[in-house]
Amino acid sequence: MRRQAVRGALLATLLIVGLLCSADARAQEQWPCFMHDAKHSGMAMAVGPGVPDLQWVFQTNGQFSCSPVIDAEGRIYVGSDNFYCLNPDGSEAFRFSALDDISSTAAVAEDQGVFFGSYDHNFYWLTLDGELVGKFDTGAYNDGPPTIGTDGSIYFGSRSESFYAFRSDGTLNWSYDAYDWIASAPAISDDGSIYVGADDRQLYAFAPFGKLKWSYSGYDWIGGSPAIGPDEMVYVPCWDNTMTCLQPSNGEIFWQYTALDDIRSSPAVYADGSIYFGSYDKYLYCLRPEGKTKWSFNVGSEVYSSCALDLDGNCYFGALDGRLYSLDSDGNLRWTFETGSEIIASPAISENGTLYFGDMNGYFYALGGGSSDYTPRVGLHLNDTTYSVGETMRGFYYIINPMPSTLDVDVYLALWTGRELLYYPTFSQVPCVFETGVAVKPRSTRRSQSLFDFAFYPGFSLSNGRWFIALTRAGTYELLGEINFTDWAFES
Repeated sequence: MRRQAVRGALLATLLIVGLLCSADARAQEQWPCFMHDAKHSGMAMAVGPGVPDLQWVFQTNGQFSCSPVIDAEGRIYVGSDNFYCLNPDGSEAFRFSALDDISSTAAVAEDQGVFFGSYDHNFYWLTLDGELVGKFDTGAYNDGPPTIGTDGSIYFGSRSESFYAFRSDGTLNWSYDAYDWIASAPAISDDGSIYVGADDRQLYAFAPFGKLKWSYSGYDWIGGSPAIGPDEMVYVPCWDNTMTCLQPSNGEIFWQYTALDDIRSSPAVYADGSIYFGSYDKYLYCLRPEGKTKWSFNVGSEVYSSCALDLDGNCYFGALDGRLYSLDSDGNLRWTFETGSEIIASPAISENGTLYFGDMNGYFYALGGGSSDYTPRVGLHLNDTTYSVGETMRGFYYIINPMPSTLDVDVYLALWTGRELLYYPTFSQVPCVFETGVAVKPRSTRRSQSLFDFAFYPGFSLSNGRWFIALTRAGTYELLGEINFTDWAFES
């Protein structure tokens, strides 16, 4: 770290009042920060609109270049010419006037307040009623979204070329000087590691106490924000046309995918590890966790907006043609909603499935047609769909718990051979539990470790197969959600 202390003149501008925050309180927010959570999954615990049903429109005198966040009561916070708090019915709860426009997506914590930056060089801290708690002058534009850690620490970057970490009581913990702007939102892993990109072409990885662990050098700006997958892999978008998967331990490249133009949107990561992102090449991409193309969709317009995902893997994003798009998990177009102005910020989805977003003409939209859904989901991911002699099938399962309480389940896994159903791992026709008493935290996902490592050998007898996976309530035969399946084929 080249410098941990911030100039004393800047420290003097920080005003605080000891509001504290707990991790449990933050779990109540419906969409508390950029891309939904500290890992930037972009995934809501609800089902988004199947058909766009316009509920209301709110107009400002500015533009919406940042994304909304949603608190536990369903109130929406978003910046434009002012900082606005809107009620779920579209009425204005309050507005806060900074000295310049606000293009930083906010972060909200129920027991702590709401945080955001402004072009007036200040980083603001408000109560949820809109009262000023404190502000910090960075000396430059602040359009980098903040992220709040599990201990209430607030992390954000600035065009001052510095990255800041404040404690939950508002005092500076540490800072780090990069070599160019930081407009990226930091992502925080389960172990507390912090990842943030900068316009100096670097992706920085910090330990929670501020020590630089490693940095990755791209070939152009890292203007988008990193995301962390279910397996803790780090995904980095870059203006050199690449989406790069980095190993969290050392920053080494695991794989790299090249689009046909800049990748300015931030990746969203579904529970099965699928990575969604848009590009200036006018495509929306979905990659498998291994870095292979799952599908791509020709939008016909540049995509700057990041995706919001719902429980079923449907994605929602805006484009520069003024349309909001929804695709299903297989990349098929579900619907479009036209606004007439560019959409560069990502949408947010509330716990009842309402989708919120703004456009560059200063209009903010609420689209209904979604729903709350507390049904658990389970799925199995294989490293490929077709195998040949000498290749190895690997897989993992994932569970989504949209309920507000911990879910304890038993996992059943079975292989259909075309003739018989064999339960794993015994490969017997007698039903057996694969894993018992698996606990999944409220409103979260859980990814297993690798389930199997199966090598295909010459003369393998099956040409194809189907894996089934199901959940029951722990210690019972009560089925939870639907039985899911994944097909595979063997080419001898």
